Amino acid sequence: MAQAVPDRLRTVAILGHSHDGKTTLGEALAYCGGTIPRLGSADQGTTLFDFEPEEQRRHISVSLAIAGVAWRDHRITLLDTPGFQDLEGEVLAALAVADGAVLCVGAGAGGALPVGAHTAWALLAERRLPRLVVLTKLDKEHSDFAATLAGLRRAFSPRPVAVQLPIGAEQAFTGVVDLVTQRALQFDERGGASEADPPAALDAEVARLRQELIEAVAETDDGLLERYLEGVEPTPAELARALRTATRAAAVVPVFATAPVRALGAVAVLDAIVEDLPPPAAGDPARPASCFVFKTTADPFGKISYFKVLDGTLRPEVHLVNSRTGQDERLVRPGRPRGKGLDPADALVAGEIGAATKLAHTATGDVLGPREGQASVPALTFPATSFTMAIRPRAKGDEEKISAGLTHLCEEDPTLRVERHPVTHETLLHGLGDVHLDVTLEKLKRKYQVDAVLQLPQVPYQETIRGRARQQHRYKKQSGGAGLYGDCTIEIEPLPRGTGFEWEDRIFGGSIPQQFRPSVEKGVRQTLEQGVLAGYPLVDVRVRLVDGSTHPVDGKDIAFQLAGAMAMREAVDKAGALLLEPVMDVEVVVPEAVMGDVIGHLNSRRGRIGGMTPVGEGLERVTAQVPLAEMYRFPIELRAMTQGRGRYTMAFSHYEEVPAQVAQPIIEHRRELLHAREAQTA
Repeated sequence: MAQAVPDRLRTVAILGHSHDGKTTLGEALAYCGGTIPRLGSADQGTTLFDFEPEEQRRHISVSLAIAGVAWRDHRITLLDTPGFQDLEGEVLAALAVADGAVLCVGAGAGGALPVGAHTAWALLAERRLPRLVVLTKLDKEHSDFAATLAGLRRAFSPRPVAVQLPIGAEQAFTGVVDLVTQRALQFDERGGASEADPPAALDAEVARLRQELIEAVAETDDGLLERYLEGVEPTPAELARALRTATRAAAVVPVFATAPVRALGAVAVLDAIVEDLPPPAAGDPARPASCFVFKTTADPFGKISYFKVLDGTLRPEVHLVNSRTGQDERLVRPGRPRGKGLDPADALVAGEIGAATKLAHTATGDVLGPREGQASVPALTFPATSFTMAIRPRAKGDEEKISAGLTHLCEEDPTLRVERHPVTHETLLHGLGDVHLDVTLEKLKRKYQVDAVLQLPQVPYQETIRGRARQQHRYKKQSGGAGLYGDCTIEIEPLPRGTGFEWEDRIFGGSIPQQFRPSVEKGVRQTLEQGVLAGYPLVDVRVRLVDGSTHPVDGKDIAFQLAGAMAMREAVDKAGALLLEPVMDVEVVVPEAVMGDVIGHLNSRRGRIGGMTPVGEGLERVTAQVPLAEMYRFPIELRAMTQGRGRYTMAFSHYEEVPAQVAQPIIEHRRELLHAREAQTA
C-alpha cells in the first residue's frame, strides 16, 4: 500500500495464555492479509512469528515478534507476545506501544479460563486498552463456545459480549452467524467466507445472543438506549457504529469465534481490528520526527532497535538525538519489522512501528528526536526480578566470554539483571522464573558460544560474637639473624546488628610504637574477612587495642599483623561465635482459596507471618519475614501451589541468628569445603 496515514494504522498486541493460539492466530491474520503465501505451524516451528531456535524447540513464544498486515487500505502491525508468566517483560514492551489488543482464549470444555487469560486481562484493564476476545480452537475435540463465553462473562468486566455464534462444533465448525447483520458466514478452505442465510436451528440462540449484544451496546449510548426502551431495535448499521464507539472506549469487548490453525474466522478478526479498534494517538506527520524505543535485540554482530514513531515522518539517513544521553544517532535505513527480517521503508509516519540497526548509544525505553522539544512518553517499567541463580561457565577460561554475553543479553532483556556478589563472589543471574533463565542460557550458548550452568546461590551468611573477651597474643620467631616479634592485647565486644566494625586505639604511651598499630588493625581486619566459625565475614564487633610490647630489633610490621590476626581469632573463640543469616521481607499475592496453603508453606520455611489483607478480585496479600536460604526455590513452589496465579516480591530486611539446629550442618558443610579447597591448593 502507499504511504500510510495515522488514521489508517492499527498496532495490536496479541495476548493470552501459553498454547491458547496467539501465534497461530497471528499467522492466520498474516496469511489472510497476504503477508505470507501459506500457513505455517507453531508445532513445527514454521511460523512467521516463532523464528528463534529456542521457540521452535520449546513450541512456545519466548520473545515479542512483530509483523505487518495490509488490510482494506489499512496497515495493521501485529505484536505477538509470549504467554508464559516468566516472559511478562515482552508483553509489557508490546503494551507500551499498542493501540488495541486481541486476547486469545482457547475454547476448552467446561469454560474454565487459564491463568494467562486472567493476567492478560488485568494488564489490559489497567491500561484501559480497547480489546477484542478471540476464542480459538473451536474445531478441536471437546471445544465448547457457550461454556467459554459464560466463563468470560463471569470472570471479566466489562463483560465480554458475543458478536458471532459458531455454526457447528469441533470438526463440523464450518462458519459463524454475524450477530450484528444476522447473516451467516460460511468458511472456505483459504480462510475466506461467503454470506448465506443462518441455519434455522440457530434462530433462537441467535435472537438471544443478539439481544445481549444490543443491551450491552445500548448501555453505552444514551440515544440508542432510549430508542431501545421504546421498543425500536437498532438497524445493523446503527448497531455497528455504536459497537465501534463502545469498543474503542473499552466499554464493550466483542467476542469472536475462530479456528486459526486453518485460518477460519481470521478475516472477520481483521475486519474488526480495522473497524472497532482505534488508530494511534499519534502526533502530526509534518512535525520533526521522534520515536520511542520499546524493544532491543542483540547478537555479536550488532543490535536492532524497535520503535514507535511518536511524531513526524521518519526517513532514511535521519539524525535524531537521544534524550537520555544527548548523543546523536543516525538511522540509516529504518524498516518495518516482518518476523525476523525488516522490510525497507521510504518513510514511517507518526503511529507506525519501525526498526533500525546499529544505534550504538540507544537502549530500550529511550526517546529519539530533535534536540529541542522532544515528545515525552510514560516510563517503560518492567516487573522486578523474582528468581535468582548463580551462573558460571562450564569450561574454565570462559569467564570473560560469559560476562560479555550476559551484558548483551541484559541490554536485550530489561527483566534480566546480573551482579557479582561481594561476599560469596558468585555471579548471580536475576530473572522472572526458571524458564526465563533457562531460555537465557540457551541464547547465551547460541549467540555467544558460551556453555553455562546454573546452580543455587550460596547464602551470604555472616558471623558475629555473643559476648566480650580480652586476648593477648605474642608472635615471636627467631631463626638466626634478625627475627620477628609482635605482641598485642585486644578487647572485643558485640555491636548492634548492621553496625559493622569499629576500631579503637586505646594504647597510652609507647608499649606498641605508633607505626605498628595500623599493622595490628590490618591483621584484625583480615580475620574479619576470613571469619572464624565457618569462613564467613565477621561483623558487628568493636575491637580495642589496649596493650602490647615490641622489640627494638625484631619488631616488624608483619609480626604485628600476625599477632593481631591470631589475637582476634582467639578472642572470638572466647567471646562465642554465632552464625547470622539474611532475612527477607516477603509480600505474596495469591487467590484466597489457596491462602492457607501458602501461609502453611511459609511457616514450614521458618517464615513469620506479618499479616493478611484482601486486595480485591478474590486475591489476598500475605506479608512475612523469611530467611533467604528458604526462598531460592519459592518462585517454583508458589507457581505450583497457585497454578501460576501467585505473585511475590522480596527485599532484604535484616540479619539475625541462625537457630542452632539449622546452623550446625551449615557450619560443618562449610568447613568441609574450606578444607577441600586448602587441600587442592597445597
